This record gives sequence, structure tokens and C-alpha cells, in this order.
Amino acid sequence: MKLYKADLHIHTCLSPCGSLEMGPACIVEKAIEKGLDAIAITDHNTTLQVPAVQVLGHQAGITVFAGVEVTTHEEAHCIALFDTNESRLAFQAYLDNHLPHTPNDPERFGDQVWVNTKEEIEGEIPWLLLSAIDQNTSQIATRVAALGGLFIAAHVERPSFSLISQLGFIDPSLPLDAIEYTHPERFRKLKPVHTYLNNYATYSASDAHYPEQIGTNYALWQTEVLTFEHLRMAFQGIAGHTIYSNIPG
Repeated sequence: MKLYKADLHIHTCLSPCGSLEMGPACIVEKAIEKGLDAIAITDHNTTLQVPAVQVLGHQAGITVFAGVEVTTHEEAHCIALFDTNESRLAFQAYLDNHLPHTPNDPERFGDQVWVNTKEEIEGEIPWLLLSAIDQNTSQIATRVAALGGLFIAAHVERPSFSLISQLGFIDPSLPLDAIEYTHPERFRKLKPVHTYLNNYATYSASDAHYPEQIGTNYALWQTEVLTFEHLRMAFQGIAGHTIYSNIPG
């Protein structure tokens, strides 16, 4: 069993709020620089930039998980991670069906372009990716589970766009696999109020939108190998597999 560094919440240039510097090569280079062993690409409401980062990650020896930061109908942010390209594509189709066709305004919100491994623009999404999709949290969690994915409450300690800020609490019937936080001190203050958080695997992530943010708040993942199923085992605390913050919350 080894201890690895993982940052499981990273945006790319495809997220309108992400820096245009956040192309695949830049992300992988920064991950190497920060000593990360595994990362997850989690753009807002889209997975289209994932494959190019996975190609470069594989070449560099870094595990890259396919993910997305979904904005639920309640305007809460949740992370979904997927094991296979087939499950990623199936969830992408689900997102395409449920994202409102609100035109993006690049001047106001930012560009929404995805690029190949050579940083050449492959396409641009015309609909605003920051919009809430027309599915509630429970519906999204059910779809993720049906595809064999992992469903995580994103930056749960934040005063906006978190499950707790939007709903007041986390429903215990919601099939959550883990809890993510980005600000350890705020999370520390949140736990005595929401004691049920102790029932979940909790870990930190950077929610990086700029190159210098990658790996600034990472998780420590104790596992035998860096695979999706072993990440699931860490979330479940099976056979000594664990995941936790490098700065405990």
C-alpha cells in the first residue's frame, strides 16, 4: 500500500471561468511540477476536454480521471467521475440533453473552447456551461450510479453553490460517495453543525481554474494502485484504502 497525491477537481480552458492557459499540456506539466500522481478533469457541465488531458497524462505517467462538475437544478455543484470512455460519453449525452440552450456571452462569462493535445482549438460550446441543468441532485446521482460512476458533493463548505448552502443540509438518502472541500478551516467550522459529514469519506481538492492553483490543496490517497475501482474502495474505506486531505479539515 502506498500514499499518493491526488487533485480531483481541476478545470480547463473549456470552463468559461477557467484560464485559457489551462490547456492539456499546461495542466499535465503543472501536475508533474507539484508532484501529483492522479488528477481529475472537472469542467462545468461538460467532459469534452477530458480525452486530450488523458492522452498527455498517460504519456507522462499521471492518472487522469474523467469527470465533470455538474450544476444541479437547485444550483448546487457536484462532481461526477467515470471509469470508462463509454460511461463518460453516455453522461455527456445526458448533459447535452439537459443543459439549457442559453447562449454564452464570452465577454461576460469567458470563452468555452476545447483543444487537442497540441493546443489547437477543436470546437466551442455555444451554450452557457455555468447554467443549472434541468435535473435535480437526486436525478443526477441516480444517473451517475447507473453508469458506474462516483458522485461527490463539491466544495461543501462554501457559502454558495454547495449542497449545504443551496439545500440547507445533505439528504442522507442521497447516494453520495464522498465529500469534497476546498477550504479546510471553513470545513472545520462546518462539521460540528453538520455532524453527519463524519459519515462520509472527506478530502480536499484545489478546484483549480488557473495553472498556479493546481495541486495547492490536494488529497492523500492510500491505495495499492491508481485505478478507478481503488478510488471507490478508498471512498468506502475498504481493505485499508483511504483518502483524506493533506491539511485535515
